[in-house]
Amino acid sequence: MINKILTALLILMSHSSFSQIYEDYLGAGQQIGIKVQSSPHVNPDTSIYTISGTTLIPDLIGASRFLSQATLGINYEEIEHVSTIGIDAWLDEQFALSESSYMERYDSLYQEIQLIVTENTIHRPSYHSITFYDCIFNDLDFLRQKIGFALSQILVISKAGDLSDKPERLFGVHDALYQGAFGNFRDMLGNVTYSYGMSTYLSYFNNRRADVIGNTQPDENYAREIMQLFSIGLIKLNIDGTPIKDSNGDNIPTYDIENIEELAKVFTGLTLNGDEQLPLVVNDDIHSIGSKHIIDDVIIPSGQSGAEDVEQALDVLFNHPNVGPFIGMRLIQQLVKSNPTPAYIKRVAMVFNDNGLGERGDLKEVIRAILLDPEARNCDWIDHPENGKLIQPVERFVTLYKAFDISSPTGVLWMDDVGSFGGSLQQAFQASPTVFNFFSPFFAEDNVIAPLGLRSPEFQILDNITSINYLNIMENRLKGEEAFLNLTTSNTGNNLNRDTNNKPVLDFTDELAIYQNEGIEALLDRLDILICRGQLSQGVKNIIIDTINENILNVNGYDETNMMHDILYYIFLSPDYMIQK
Repeated sequence: MINKILTALLILMSHSSFSQIYEDYLGAGQQIGIKVQSSPHVNPDTSIYTISGTTLIPDLIGASRFLSQATLGINYEEIEHVSTIGIDAWLDEQFALSESSYMERYDSLYQEIQLIVTENTIHRPSYHSITFYDCIFNDLDFLRQKIGFALSQILVISKAGDLSDKPERLFGVHDALYQGAFGNFRDMLGNVTYSYGMSTYLSYFNNRRADVIGNTQPDENYAREIMQLFSIGLIKLNIDGTPIKDSNGDNIPTYDIENIEELAKVFTGLTLNGDEQLPLVVNDDIHSIGSKHIIDDVIIPSGQSGAEDVEQALDVLFNHPNVGPFIGMRLIQQLVKSNPTPAYIKRVAMVFNDNGLGERGDLKEVIRAILLDPEARNCDWIDHPENGKLIQPVERFVTLYKAFDISSPTGVLWMDDVGSFGGSLQQAFQASPTVFNFFSPFFAEDNVIAPLGLRSPEFQILDNITSINYLNIMENRLKGEEAFLNLTTSNTGNNLNRDTNNKPVLDFTDELAIYQNEGIEALLDRLDILICRGQLSQGVKNIIIDTINENILNVNGYDETNMMHDILYYIFLSPDYMIQK
């Protein structure tokens, strides 16, 4: 029976899609002439949106689609909440929530863990994952969590290497991203630069000025990556993200090797200020003296302190015209779609350049612009052949767990995503193999996507092996004894282990009540909204219904829980879920 549904779903996967084209603008006071519709295949058709000024009140399907872009995962009640108060009001609610601290949460959880793991004080990599998901499962700042996760794949630090047992350093950087998610990008860039974790990851901690006698030069790693990956990119861009060309029609580099060498001099002398959790300071005794000739013919003069050099260099990078389209496109790709149109990138970059009040780099308004843009909100674009993005592995499992209010007998949920799925699916929190993230924003699948001139970043980690692994892991998480291995006990006192008395469970109470009262079609309609953003096709629904009915008739002991597990398994395999549109 599984072969029947998998065959049908694989056929449907050939119709997956990637980006959008739109000319109008929604938000910032512009709404005249804009008509917003919901998915036409939903029956009954509830495709009515109300635009009042700039306030968008979506139906349940529209709310679900919005939340799939704005969060890592939510439950049905949050969808109803957005449908009641509207998208603008929900954004204002989320922007107003106070941030927490992953570093502080880690410190607190580490103390709890030490009451269980009594034989050593090692800071194990699993504790890092446990902390991240403890925040995801329990905190209500859904938007900040999503933006923090997106930024962690742009300004990358990873435990894949020397930092595997240094969660404090990793969370020091993540707090800079997560806490700064609604702040100013210049502040974030500075906080990341002055973080001990990033300085050790990209090897500029205690970076020393050139030593002629010792024949050593400053480490160039951070100078290269802060430009290439964190701010301006490799080539000069128009405000719409398209390359600026020279007179020969070639791309124009943003910097050269000499610029890297000169900027490396700026990032010398950064060292501890007594505590690893405090921002670094510049030790002028090992900082490069003299002028530095960095990008765009800017000369940092001699005679300044090391701190003044760093601040001036960061200002130059932040004010480069590339930053708006470069960071804007990266965030659009993380939140909404793999192939935004130049017009979409331009609208977002313009907000980055000026939030309407003369401020550059206001990330809160950039986020608002991304999520309220017509290419994100107008459902006319759902079926455009270039629309959408592949949902990332971390997001798939968080979607499952949040949708059904995962819980445990003790209320404690400690998950190691590397062990649960990350190692097999090539993605776990802050565990990319290099500073270049899990996948490139420029990756294009060879056979279909690249010939069309499009990009499919997340497909870089979807291959024959990870696809089969996903099928098996999702089946195990749904049909096995527990939703994941809850590491809340210790067998030896040396490490956390699976707690068979504290198994995580998914709550299907509401869904089973709908099935019992209204039948399987009503159940699928609810799951369509909850999981698939209203995009579960009737063809897939029919396959699922036929398969479930056959199982009820032919499989001994097939109960409603088995049915829920099968339905969710089929849905989470479907491209109607996997491709976010």
